[in-house]
Amino acid sequence: MKRNNRIIFTLFLSCLLLCGGCAPVTQEVKTVPAPQIVKETPAPKSSVKKKLIAIIGFENKSTYSADKLWDTSAQLLFSNLLEIGHFRVVEWERMKQLFDWEELSTSSLVKVPEKRSKASKILLCEYFVNGTVTFFDVSQKARVSAMSKSKTIETTIRIDLLMQDAQSGEYVAAAKGEATERQEFEAGLLGGGTGTWDPKSADRVLNSAINDAAVKLTNAYYRHEQNNR
Repeated sequence: MKRNNRIIFTLFLSCLLLCGGCAPVTQEVKTVPAPQIVKETPAPKSSVKKKLIAIIGFENKSTYSADKLWDTSAQLLFSNLLEIGHFRVVEWERMKQLFDWEELSTSSLVKVPEKRSKASKILLCEYFVNGTVTFFDVSQKARVSAMSKSKTIETTIRIDLLMQDAQSGEYVAAAKGEATERQEFEAGLLGGGTGTWDPKSADRVLNSAINDAAVKLTNAYYRHEQNNR
């Protein structure tokens, strides 16, 4: 009798392990939606000429090392500012033709007065915008229960933007943007790995953070203009 009980218990335990092991790996990606431009920033009237701005540089001051992060960030900022539609924007590819990559990746064109003056004469724009990736973090948390295991990977990026008068060097607006995306993986105990970080999530988070900062920068500039009328 005891032997039969042991056999039944063994078969029951095996079924539980097999069921847990055969559980499919599922992934759920939750993305913070890109913020939309708020109503307080109306598009300029058709009779008003839009100000010309140039993205004068983009730095990576985060601990995340990526050779082209500054370039990708500047291109995304160009696209977002263009889509907002409040300014005319010097094309980023044109900026890379006119200036050295080291100057653009360190924002030295706005940090050194002589370089800023030279850039102002070349571009003939009213304002300069420079950006910084200040935080880039990918964190991971794992959980294991009696029947399953799960893992959460969270990607968070913060962006700082500054706008200054191209002639005087006076800063007229500043903004910070942040975005987060969470990837959640679940599997049975014998279901193999629970998934890995998707680099594409970083692209989505970076774009959302830059969009958030670009919207806030436009609003800050609009308030500056209103206060100085």
